Amino acid sequence: MARNVLGPVAAATVVLALVAGCGSSGGAGKSADAARSAVTESKAASASPTASAASDSSAKPLTKAQLTKALLDQGDLKGYGVQVASSPDTPGIPIDADEDVCAAVSMMMLFSLSADPEARVARTVSATSGDTVGTATSVLLSSYQEADANQGMADLKPSVEGCPDGFEVDADLKVSAVKPLDAPHAGDEAVSFRLSGGILGKDTPTAYTVVRSGSTLALFFAVDMTTPKTVTVPGKVVTAQVAKLEKVTAAS
Repeated sequence: MARNVLGPVAAATVVLALVAGCGSSGGAGKSADAARSAVTESKAASASPTASAASDSSAKPLTKAQLTKALLDQGDLKGYGVQVASSPDTPGIPIDADEDVCAAVSMMMLFSLSADPEARVARTVSATSGDTVGTATSVLLSSYQEADANQGMADLKPSVEGCPDGFEVDADLKVSAVKPLDAPHAGDEAVSFRLSGGILGKDTPTAYTVVRSGSTLALFFAVDMTTPKTVTVPGKVVTAQVAKLEKVTAAS
């Protein structure tokens, strides 16, 4: 049974803008500020053998300028166009995350953790050739205090796995299913999932991949208008973005 995790909020408007923006390959990935709430502790997911010095626990969170430098830019990835996307601050949504296992994945749907990011920047990456034409991906880089980044990932995996029947944001935005997907070997750890359902009764599947590299989270949100039922985040986008992020982090 789907659960009402967030209660009546204006979140549907945020997600509608994300879906519309990705579909047109020209929209901006938007995000909600993280809700203030503790979530159930669990083990962090998908530790990667490719983890680099970027995960130095003494490193300070990257600044907005550093995150911007680390974002994919036009010409960085063959077969993809890259556009600047805004990531404005929006009011936080109070969530009693202890009350529902779906809380962490529902917050991530709105690009949020249970802690505020130090800085956040965004791009829209659209396939122009190859097998992923028709897929547009919003890419957000968010820097956190290391403990917050670690806890966010530790909360997310059990939430994805423990919420198969979805959840309800409000009367206009309902997720009917949460499906875990194979996470990429990238960064220090990663989680991938697909959400079914959508806005105003429409079924618009969306795919998410979240990669932690040190204290920075790279969040990828994808919509595929060609084959929506099997949408995934393009692996090339994840690999290229995480590699650029780790290069900038190592040099900082």
